[in-house]
This record gives sequence, structure tokens and C-alpha cells, in this order.
Amino acid sequence: MAPPWAPSRFWQYWALAGMVALTAAFWWSITGYALFESGGLRSAIADGLLRFSLLVLTPALLLVWLAAAWLRRRIGEGGYWQFFGLVAMIWAGSVLVTRMLAA
Repeated sequence: MAPPWAPSRFWQYWALAGMVALTAAFWWSITGYALFESGGLRSAIADGLLRFSLLVLTPALLLVWLAAAWLRRRIGEGGYWQFFGLVAMIWAGSVLVTRMLAA
């Protein structure tokens, strides 16, 4: 007997998003830490944004990705992807601005 609803592709998309999110978080963790240790930032704003993105936003991106099953039950599939996209855009924006300020 067939299932009463169509199977969801949520976990396939989640795995693909995880490949991108985990790679980006790993890259920024290594690059950001090297930038922090080199002392190459000349402004307090860039230093603060670097610390915030490394200590708060990168773990937030990974936690939102990891908590997919819990969030999916509470806010639905569409809501999860909107929330994950919002966190990813905030993270990417902070990385971009930090890289621009560091150059």
C-alpha cells in the first residue's frame, strides 16, 4: 500500500545544504582564525565583526543546519528553509564585510 502522502525531498536538500554550509563554515573558521592571529585588521569594527562572525554566527549557522528535524516539526519545511536562508545570508554578509574591511 502506498504512503498517504508524497515523500518529501527535505532530507536530500538538507544534505546538499549541509555540504555547502559545512564547507563554508570550515573555510571561514580557518581563514578567519588566521586573519585574527596575524593581527592584520587595522580597525576595531573589522576586529569586532571578525570575532562576532567566528564566535556567534558560524556556530549559529551550524546549529540551525543540525536542528533541522526539530525546527521542521515546529515551523514546517518552508519555514525551515526561510530560517536557514536568513541565517546563511546574515553569516555570508558578515564574512563579506569582514573580508572587505580586512583588504
